[in-house]
Amino acid sequence: MPKRVGPLDVFARMQAHCMAKDGAVEEYPWEHVGWKVAGKLFVIATQDSNGFTMKSTVEKQEALIQHPAIEKSAYVGRYGWVSITVEDEDTLDIAMELADDSFDLVRPKRRAKKTNENGGE
Repeated sequence: MPKRVGPLDVFARMQAHCMAKDGAVEEYPWEHVGWKVAGKLFVIATQDSNGFTMKSTVEKQEALIQHPAIEKSAYVGRYGWVSITVEDEDTLDIAMELADDSFDLVRPKRRAKKTNENGGE
């Protein structure tokens, strides 16, 4: 049976996970805590809670909501966003993976460097 974790610990661990990402900032929109990159939200939560909302794709969302801890997010679910309630180490691992995916979806994409005909830059 997975080890249970409390909301304060869950929140602190997700906060540290999100803030460790390159360019991530913490802001407080709508009386919540949001982690953004390049001005775009990738995870949002209520302070010291065990529930998180993050960006996904509509295609992935259909599979994700089959998990009992994950549901389509209110208001933004039609865009692929999901919410997860973390009760144990297993769902925390899933939440962190979803946060990674969300970050990758919203972060600025790096452009490939152009090379000349000789293979140089």
